[in-house]
Amino acid sequence: MTAFLATPESAVSIYQHILVAVEADENEGRALLSHANQLARQFGASLTVLSVVEPVLTDFNGDIGVVPTQFTSELVELAGKRLRPLCAAEGLDPGRLRVEVGPITATILEVAQHVDADLIVLGHHPLRGFAALFSHTDKGVVGHAPCDVLAVRLKPAK
Repeated sequence: MTAFLATPESAVSIYQHILVAVEADENEGRALLSHANQLARQFGASLTVLSVVEPVLTDFNGDIGVVPTQFTSELVELAGKRLRPLCAAEGLDPGRLRVEVGPITATILEVAQHVDADLIVLGHHPLRGFAALFSHTDKGVVGHAPCDVLAVRLKPAK
């Protein structure tokens, strides 16, 4: 069932542009990308695929918070290499894939505004214990998003 917003001129899908934030993990990336692509097809929306690489900070002199290294650009390249085949398997134009460097939550929100997304799709892991103290991407995106957010529950890694 496709959701439409009724207007006097015509019926318009409530989602025109979906942004899916995907980690460069083959299993989770595949599942989340497939889910977002199905939604995009159902709503007749365009889809942008985003992977965010956090900058790697080095500490060669005992200083805290030095400059990102070449390792960050290698991570960007690796993310693209892992995600391009997943996009191809979904029949998506490789131009729909963006790999950006920055803090994850802020970068997702910036790209959502830049592409004028009206839905952000991201994965959600129920976190327990120590991990629950550090990962708050989904809460940060939901709390500050300029549009709707769909958190897709991902199966825990075994």
